[in-house]
Amino acid sequence: MKILYKNTFDNTITQKYDSNFPREDQFFANKKVAVVADGITRDPIGISWTETKENLKKAIEHYPRPSGAELAAKEVASTFEHNFTGNLKETMILANNNIKLLNEKYVPVCDYLENDYYGTVAAATFIENHILYYAYICDCGIIVYDKNGKIIFQTEDEYEKISRPFFKKLPYLWEDDRARVIRRRDYRNNLNMICDGKCVSYGALTGEDSAKFFIREGMLPLKNDNVVVVYSDGFFNYLHDPQFIEQILNFDKMNFEKYVQQKATENYGLYGKERTLILLKEED
Repeated sequence: MKILYKNTFDNTITQKYDSNFPREDQFFANKKVAVVADGITRDPIGISWTETKENLKKAIEHYPRPSGAELAAKEVASTFEHNFTGNLKETMILANNNIKLLNEKYVPVCDYLENDYYGTVAAATFIENHILYYAYICDCGIIVYDKNGKIIFQTEDEYEKISRPFFKKLPYLWEDDRARVIRRRDYRNNLNMICDGKCVSYGALTGEDSAKFFIREGMLPLKNDNVVVVYSDGFFNYLHDPQFIEQILNFDKMNFEKYVQQKATENYGLYGKERTLILLKEED
């Protein structure tokens, strides 16, 4: 497996106010395996979420340090680096167990708000004998392009497609503590949240045992000229952009990084959040 590129691009807004803001995207990649982990954003300490929207600088000042999201994402990267078993789902479950130890140490009582479980989502892959093996949970993902830039495979964002439609029906906005508690307590890793015979929860590696049931895995055949991208959700809006596809098919590091930063500057809301990408293909 050949790694063409790997990098985390920082959130352009948080970096504006604090260059030392926690990096809650983490990754690891070598010739055997590639993984991206996106830590779940924490509630600021001691101020309401409404205040965070009105005063982002104040929210950043009150953001927890160290960040549980960063620690959880680092745990995933470290587990794949040091304890990859050869089985992606098995290693992701091991990472979840390691995050459970973090939560036993730092979150003895979970309130789903400031003291929510440390957690992260993730996607991992490796290529062997022209087969792409993958595993992911929630909205980190894997996408595969052919030599002409046509998308031949992409993992499903279960948070967006399955859970979010139900969040829109809640009587509370995100700024209301009750909304965040419901999403995290009732819709995350909850196998009993059933609607029309289907589980409508999303998964996350929080150390909860039920998280393992939300890890998806699979495999698909690859051709030598296919390009594979492992990404955190901050890159999602780039993935179908013809400019992005052209950039990765004809990859040049300097041009690519310039393109990514330019898009973030033009539209922070769609392109400027923290985002991680690993670009790879089968070894020549």
